[in-house]
Amino acid sequence: MAKKKAVINQSKCDNSPFCPVMKICPAKAVERKALLPAEGEAKDEGLLKSLSSFFSLDGAGKKKVAIDASKCTGCGACVPYCPHGAVRMTKEN
Repeated sequence: MAKKKAVINQSKCDNSPFCPVMKICPAKAVERKALLPAEGEAKDEGLLKSLSSFFSLDGAGKKKVAIDASKCTGCGACVPYCPHGAVRMTKEN
């Protein structure tokens, strides 16, 4: 039997630092992950840069909400908590 896992549709997700899906996940599988910095951009340009990256929505050097499939238990608790309908369950092969 295929196991279910949660996935995020990034075109619907607003990547909020206050994402309710991150808060509700009992397995702590939902995190905000930094993308690689833009070419030529320093990794750390001080507190202002860090804060701006934290609150940004997408693009290089920004953060996106992501589900770690290795931590996801497939419980589905996250699905009804996404205000944008960006989270769904899918069968893992």
